[in-house]
Amino acid sequence: MMQQLTDAASRPSSIACRDLCFRRGRRTILENINLSLPAGTMTALIGHNGAGKSTLLKLALGLLAPASGTISVLGAAPGASPLKVGYLPENVSFYDQMTVRAHLKYFAALKRVDQARAMALAEGLGLGEVMRSKLGQCSKGQRQRLGLAQALLTSPELLILDEPTVGLDPAASLLMYRELSRLRDSGCSVVVCTHELSLVEHYLDNAAVISHGRLAGAGTLEELRAAAGLAVCITHLDAEKLRTHPKLLARLSGEALVVAPGELEDVVATLTRECGLFDFEVQKAGLADIFGYFVMGERGLFSAPDHAEGC
Repeated sequence: MMQQLTDAASRPSSIACRDLCFRRGRRTILENINLSLPAGTMTALIGHNGAGKSTLLKLALGLLAPASGTISVLGAAPGASPLKVGYLPENVSFYDQMTVRAHLKYFAALKRVDQARAMALAEGLGLGEVMRSKLGQCSKGQRQRLGLAQALLTSPELLILDEPTVGLDPAASLLMYRELSRLRDSGCSVVVCTHELSLVEHYLDNAAVISHGRLAGAGTLEELRAAAGLAVCITHLDAEKLRTHPKLLARLSGEALVVAPGELEDVVATLTRECGLFDFEVQKAGLADIFGYFVMGERGLFSAPDHAEGC
């Protein structure tokens, strides 16, 4: 069955794969990918190096053809509506001796877009002060913003980005994801392939995990936590107050109370009502922990108790 992401039943798909396979010679790069990304959301495509993430993006762009199975983009074949899809590759190629303004004019002419839109878009992305600068004089962040500007010229319905913040400083990365969030909120579907898990986690709606050419998991963070059976940790506790409650004490792992999925409400009630504890922090597994489970089979701190007992 095709793995649907959140709200997919009520939204059309931006990208839909059914039994998708891709091979390079005798080597299988992607195998039986069944995935549907709901439109109007931001999805992080994550996985280890060589997992097949970039290959999947190239299939969606129509740059590669599948060995078997199908993939559709915005309800049509990949590449059928190129102006509806924006793409920012990991390594953007520009002409170092051309100015930012000259690049924008070139891309606007190439995509048959009014130059006024190109200039307004550049201003909105913070490129106004470097319009007359040559690309060889621009920072990595400015080059990436120019790359984003060219991807957005046609007001795409789908924006695909491959490692958009690699090499950017924290401030530039933050600006990039804020802009992507604004685009998502305006109705654009955004798919981001990235290794910077802690950064993208705060902005995504869904995640799809690719491992060794297969889809390992997909869904919201909450759905992926549940599928992985990752526990919840309660930290910043006064452990002394747990001495009177052996069942809770048995759940301590270092300084954290490890709670099996589905038991958080009961444990919190016990902490507050029976132990008199109100000052603590509930910590759920993050995207990096989810990655660790689906790709490497690791649970770490979020390993649920083997034999959960009521409190």
